[in-house]
Amino acid sequence: MNNVQKIIKEICEEKGINFKLVSKDWVIILEKGKKIRYITGYKFPLNNQAVSKVCDDKFALYDVIKEFNIPVAEHVILFKNYDKQKILNYCEKYNFKMVVKSNTGTCGNDMFYITKKSELFKKIDKLLKKHYSLSLSPYYDIKTEYRNIVLNNNVELVYGKKKPVVIGDGKSTIYELLCEFNKNYFEKIKNDGKLKKVLKENEIFEYNWQFNLSKGSMPFMIDDNKLVNKLKKLALEITQKLGTSFVSVDIIELTNGELLLLEVNSGVMMDNLSKNLEDGYDIAKNIYSKVIDEMFK
Repeated sequence: MNNVQKIIKEICEEKGINFKLVSKDWVIILEKGKKIRYITGYKFPLNNQAVSKVCDDKFALYDVIKEFNIPVAEHVILFKNYDKQKILNYCEKYNFKMVVKSNTGTCGNDMFYITKKSELFKKIDKLLKKHYSLSLSPYYDIKTEYRNIVLNNNVELVYGKKKPVVIGDGKSTIYELLCEFNKNYFEKIKNDGKLKKVLKENEIFEYNWQFNLSKGSMPFMIDDNKLVNKLKKLALEITQKLGTSFVSVDIIELTNGELLLLEVNSGVMMDNLSKNLEDGYDIAKNIYSKVIDEMFK
């Protein structure tokens, strides 16, 4: 049972709701009186099916959001019969600094940063053997990624994500520094190869270019109220146009200060947040408690 399931079980015990895990722990059945509700994975029964499908499709989300003139990270969709020359022309505009990813993937899985023309089609063709469609996006020079958790037109939580980047002290190995950065994640990683290297003083090592908490990044609270308000305003504009009820909205801040929508998640995962953010467990429990109340209204 992961942290989210534990939290939901606790909430149900407090609210007098029967809780049962089925389907290899993929489905949670909640029952109160004559009402039965289901949670699948991290998806709660508040968003309608159509908008959930839009959120879960990276290209569809981009294509919808740009209609409302909301700043959004650019995406192009690829199927197995894609036009190589057209893609070549597109990538040349960005000097082949591209991100290729599963169009409906989650947690940063099957997502790759490409820097060379020779790598591009090899990676695309390999991924298309595994996935029905891919999304291709320019590589953005991102300063920070922020997540907004929105429930019924209210931003319940805004936090940032720090990439797993460590700075050497001349004594500690990369692995030791990474464990100091995020103990929960890196203690489970095999300590071999380059991670055994001792970094020189002030030498910088980036473990991963992605901001996903599931890839070792860490959540942090934002102390810039002006930025928080800007993020909330943009997140609410996005969710109101989409008509969502409960989602997380990921917004990237570029090094030039521009804010762009990256993705909207119809499944709201707070497992890593609950482990790695101070008071994260209680914060997650408070939000999920409100969600369960909504489910049984």
